[in-house]
Amino acid sequence: MNPFEAGELDRAQRNQELGLPVGVRLAPIWRRVVAQMVDQILVAVPVVGVGLIAGIRINSDISTNQLLALNASFIGLAFVYEFLMVALLGRTVGKFALGTRVVRVDDATHIMWSSSAIRALVPLAAGAIPGIGMFATLAVYATASFDRRQQGLHDKACGSIVVMHQARSAATSPRQ
Repeated sequence: MNPFEAGELDRAQRNQELGLPVGVRLAPIWRRVVAQMVDQILVAVPVVGVGLIAGIRINSDISTNQLLALNASFIGLAFVYEFLMVALLGRTVGKFALGTRVVRVDDATHIMWSSSAIRALVPLAAGAIPGIGMFATLAVYATASFDRRQQGLHDKACGSIVVMHQARSAATSPRQ
């Protein structure tokens, strides 16, 4: 038996123990973190750009209304971006760049639209908690580091896992 076959057998056994579909390989946490950073930058750039064009400058003179508008714009764009990209393609630009995708935990197929909405809303809702929002959002994502199936709270809420992207097959392709 060659080492490749042994690795595949070990993964199949581990997946069975974790209740994961055969053939999936969980994405390493570092890939998820870097993909999230890429996605956050992609969302922040247009919000900051429009804010600058609108004359909003981040300094001590920024009004509460301007800060609220920037925050609401970022949250709205982040939701639409994450929700649509995962619902339509199973991954965002960051996940694409890092070779990962979001799939259902039970059968590794494309997640449903409602699941994509829940997955996008959970970290954003945590971030809206006054005073601790940033820490709550980090906690939503950080829970994946301590979970055997590497599911963050947002993944658990919608029944998804993040896996390494494999060539398209009937099991992983989006529903038509």
